[in-house]
Amino acid sequence: MAPEYFFHGHLSAKTDVYSFGVVVLETLSGHSVHKNIPGINKRLLEFVWNNWVEGTYSNIVNPRIKIDADSTLMKRVIHIGLLCIQIDAKERPTMKEVVGMLLGTSSTDLPVPKQPMHGGNN
Repeated sequence: MAPEYFFHGHLSAKTDVYSFGVVVLETLSGHSVHKNIPGINKRLLEFVWNNWVEGTYSNIVNPRIKIDADSTLMKRVIHIGLLCIQIDAKERPTMKEVVGMLLGTSSTDLPVPKQPMHGGNN
């Protein structure tokens, strides 16, 4: 649940971007955002962030997905997912920008995301 909705009940198009980012990261990892990852004792967003920072992408991607977790594509999708779950809605891309990033039609480099929130509303 997007922080602005969880804390203030505020909905916007950026709330949907947050939800999209969560779905992307859940799909890639095979883990739910609502439970600690078994054997790791971390929530999904913290787990993804830590592995993204460390460059251990293969820890993030579900091994049942038959793709090289260290491929440029997977790194890009994880990066975009993290951009979508920024705490401050103003720092999230629009869905139009997300589509451009995913299609590779965006003319700018991806910005560096900030660490996502680790609280219970992840």
